[in-house]
Amino acid sequence: MRTLLPVRHAMQQARNRRLPNWLRLAYWAAAHADENGHARAYPGDLRRLLAVDAHEVSRAIRLAKARGLLAESSHAGCLVLAGCATSACDAEHQELA
Repeated sequence: MRTLLPVRHAMQQARNRRLPNWLRLAYWAAAHADENGHARAYPGDLRRLLAVDAHEVSRAIRLAKARGLLAESSHAGCLVLAGCATSACDAEHQELA
């Protein structure tokens, strides 16, 4: 189980506009991941976080995957931490932003 300090730090980094968007998404996923390594994102969550359009969110996800921070199964509705997922997404977990 995570302590509050790492989650707080991850959220601070997710909001840090000096960092590239792909890294901010990885921090957001780390802060929001459940015990299975999945971080559910409701429609618009990631766009609001990054202050960009849906295309740029998709680009950031693609880059985070390429850098090995997010699993290939990640999408705008569910960011999956690379190497941490222990199960597939639930059916209700398939929402897109």
